[in-house]
Amino acid sequence: MTAYHPQDLIQDSVYDPAAQQSLRAQHGAGLAHMVRSRLKRPRPPLPRADGALLKATAAIMLAGALMTGLAHHLTQRGAATEPVVQPARIGEVSLMVPQNLTGAAEDDASQLVGMVRLRLDWPSLGPAQPQNRQRLLVTLSPPDKVNEPQTQLSVYARFLTPTVWSNPGGLVVRGFRKGSPYQGDELYVSVPDGRGFAARCPLENGRLDLDELCRVTFRHRGMDVNIRFPRAIIADWELMLGGVRRTIDVMMR
Repeated sequence: MTAYHPQDLIQDSVYDPAAQQSLRAQHGAGLAHMVRSRLKRPRPPLPRADGALLKATAAIMLAGALMTGLAHHLTQRGAATEPVVQPARIGEVSLMVPQNLTGAAEDDASQLVGMVRLRLDWPSLGPAQPQNRQRLLVTLSPPDKVNEPQTQLSVYARFLTPTVWSNPGGLVVRGFRKGSPYQGDELYVSVPDGRGFAARCPLENGRLDLDELCRVTFRHRGMDVNIRFPRAIIADWELMLGGVRRTIDVMMR
């Protein structure tokens, strides 16, 4: 019987190619198993400092995106709501007239030379709204002596009836004689002499078309201002005149 020692087995494997291949295969299998095991392990959580930094970065980026979007929205909104203005000249007066107050399109060729027409909503005095029948039709024109208050009152006085009655808003009402140029109208004047306000209004007959509008003309800033307005708001004549004057003042440059 022949005896084998462990060192003999090692020496035999060193000189045996098959044994060397088997050892390499076992070593490779073990290494692959170790790699797979490590890959299956869950990732360790980020340190608290790194997590807080990522959250802060994300919050800053989100805030920046929101501010950019808000700035863009406000810019677009401002551009959309900014009215287009047109230069105009009435006698010696220069105006910058907002397009949306004229009720005309930008390419409207029917605009009057030397005059400006405005369509104002009541009581806001902004652009006239189609759904609102209470509006002011304002015409600005060069000054004419026939529109001076004293001249107007002197012309009307020749055709007035003697009857006088009061009206809300502190006005008094006079009628015109039949057969006169103003037959079918009434004259509403402020006390005591009508210099503050003198408007002609048609007699009420239930109609609501534009021919029913009252008319008043006065002088402001070197221009004649003619307003056609609904009879229903005549008691607010002081608010109306003050609002139209302020609107004209804003347009002056």
